[in-house]
Formats: sequence, structure tokens, C-alpha cells
Amino acid sequence: MDNMSPQQQQDSLTRGGQQENKRRMKFQSYRRQSAPSLVITKALTRSKTLSSSRESFLVPACPETCPLVQSFLTSSERFFLLYGHAQLKTGMQTQDRHLFLFSDVLVIAKAKSANNFKQKAQVCVCEMWTAGCMDEVCEGSTNPEQSFVMGWPTWNCVAMFSSADQKERWRSLLKSRIKEEKEKEEPKTIPLRVYGKGLNTFAVTKTLPVSNWDSANEVIRLALQQFGIIGNVKDFQLWVISKRDNTPYPLIGHEYPFSIQMSHVRNSAVQGGGRDVADRQMAMQMQVYKQCQFILKPRPVEPPQQHLPADFSQKSFKRRHSLITWAFWRGSSSHLNEMSLAGAARGCLFGQPLSSLCVEDALPKPVMDMLMFLYHEGSWTRGIFRRSAGARAVKELRESLDAGQFQLPLTRDHVFIIAGVFK
Repeated sequence: MDNMSPQQQQDSLTRGGQQENKRRMKFQSYRRQSAPSLVITKALTRSKTLSSSRESFLVPACPETCPLVQSFLTSSERFFLLYGHAQLKTGMQTQDRHLFLFSDVLVIAKAKSANNFKQKAQVCVCEMWTAGCMDEVCEGSTNPEQSFVMGWPTWNCVAMFSSADQKERWRSLLKSRIKEEKEKEEPKTIPLRVYGKGLNTFAVTKTLPVSNWDSANEVIRLALQQFGIIGNVKDFQLWVISKRDNTPYPLIGHEYPFSIQMSHVRNSAVQGGGRDVADRQMAMQMQVYKQCQFILKPRPVEPPQQHLPADFSQKSFKRRHSLITWAFWRGSSSHLNEMSLAGAARGCLFGQPLSSLCVEDALPKPVMDMLMFLYHEGSWTRGIFRRSAGARAVKELRESLDAGQFQLPLTRDHVFIIAGVFK
């Protein structure tokens, strides 16, 4: 500045002042924008290179070198088998997750960066199961060629992979590892206490010898024999009350009650260290009975099905149009109304216009009962609208209401079912 002429110094100060004014005006314009508008602006103006780079680090180049994988390879007996990316669906909820299968553990994680994953769940392979009843677990469209049901104690989900080859690879390897881990599991048989509810018998509790391969349907069959009840297994359902969730959970039929109880036994064994062996086993068994209970109850009676014409296809009832599809429909509103009225089954409650259901501006009794029940139980129930009660149980209650049976089972056992019907 000292070597510059007075005119040059004046021009330099002018340019500096103009740049400073531009920076100040730009900063003030950002301050005037609200936080949501900034987020929307950044999302709309985000470059393609940034979005593609974010998608690229979701799949690790070498899963074996991830810190998450290395943290589980502390034992010489454990080894890493398979990595995969899948969508896990339960009820109406869908989550993108990364799966890391070890010889004895399945780790479910969420991607944070190219080599960083946050663990969401850790499951013993010997406590897992697989099945194909996707309609019983989640709602919405699923591709059977790319999906299968997998689960662990008090949880079922539909795992949907990117291709049929990926699905078959995961399903076959999981089944193989579950079989091998169960063959090494000790003990092979445990006493399982089952409580009867609504069975019209004098006996309230029965203790059954259950093996690690007995499904929930097999336990129901053994329980019916012990209770002296002659009936079909499909007419009864086994429920689990776990202190982890603090809510009753209905089993579909393919789950392993042995694994459900043993998961609580292993958890109690970790918490009860430092005692004598006999005292620890006694305290552990009492703790398990408090934390995990199995209840056998009759299934709700299904209403009689209405006979349809022979030329009427049943396939049109399997999938209803999604609300998202309806929201982005480009047709006329009259066409939408005709389509919804034609595709929906008309009953006493569902599929009816609100004006024909309300009497003197009052909601129907089952709707008011559900509202009052959810008002009292909703604040005390964790994940009341997120957890699934099972598509079959929700469907049965909906059909009974639609057939005119307006008496709701308003107990804590049915909180997720009623929430599912109301939702």
C-alpha cells in the first residue's frame, strides 16, 4: 500500500468495501431464511456428484475390514461369513439395514459412512428362525422371489433383498447356520410353562418338555394334549409376555418357544454372576418365569364369509391401492370415487360413507370404543402404532367388526391389534 499512488489506494479501498458489502448482504440473506427453507434449498440444489457419493459409501468395498466386523472377531471360534444390504419390513414400517453374518451371531447395522456402521441389533444365530409367511408379518407389497421372513425372540420381519440370488444365498446360509448352531446347543430340551386362558378347563398351568426344534404350533399341540382339549391347532394361538417389551406378543406358529425362553435364560445368567451354581440356577429359573410367560388362548372366531359370484375374481381383493398411489393419481376425482367404491368390500363399518354410519353426529360405537381404549392405553404402550400385531389378527378383528360384531376385546392383550385396526 505504501508504494501505491493515492488514486490506486482509493480504488483498492473501494473494491474492498464493495466485496465486504456483498459478503454482508449474502450473510443477511441467509439469516433471513428459515431453517426449513434452507434445508429445502440445499436439497433442491444438491449436485448429483454429492448424492452419488453418499450412495456409494452405503456399501463397503471390503466388509471384512470394517471396525464393526473386526470388533466381533475377538474369539478364535467365530468367523465372518456374509455381508448384505436389505430392507427389513414389519407391519407398515420399512428400514434399510446392513446385515453382517458371523458363524454364531447376526449383526444388524445402519450405515454412517463408507467404513462406519452403527449397530442396531445383535442376535444369536441359534435363537433365529426363517419362514415364508410374509403376509402375516408386514403390510404392503412384497416380492416373494426376493424376500423371506426371518426372526428372533419376540420379533419377526420380512427381509427383502436386491435380487433373487441374494435372497436365496442368505436364506440357505441362515438355515444352515441355524441348524449347525442348534446341534451344538445345550440343553436340547427345557421345561416350558404354559398358562391356559379361556380354555374352559380346571387346570391353569402345564409344564411341557420342549426341544429346541419345536415350533409354536408343535407346542400348542403338546399343550392341548396336556390340558385334555380335543381341537385343531389352528383354532388356538400361543402368546408371549416378555418384560423386555412389557406387552403381549402373539406368535404366528413358526417361531421357536425354546429360543424365546433361552434368550431370557442367557440374559439372566449374565446378570446373575458371582453366586453358587445351585443358587444361581434357582434364582435364574424364577427370574425367567417372571420375565417370560407363555399363554395359550383360543383364536377369535372368524365371521362367515359371504359367497361371491363364480365369475368374480378373488385376486382383486388381495392388494388394495396404496395411499401414496392415490395421492399422486392424475385422474379425475369421480374416477377415484368409483374405483374405491368398486374395489372395496362393503360391510357394516368399513367401506361405508361416514354420513351413513354417524347417527345424530355421533361416531359409531366401535370407533368410539377404540378411541377411548387408545386414549387410556396409548400413553403406557411403547411403540403402539409402530409395532405389528400380526396381519392375521388385525384382519380377523376388522372382519368381525365389519360383520356387525361390535363387541371389542378391550384388554391389554389386544392393544396392538386394536391399534392396527384403527390405523
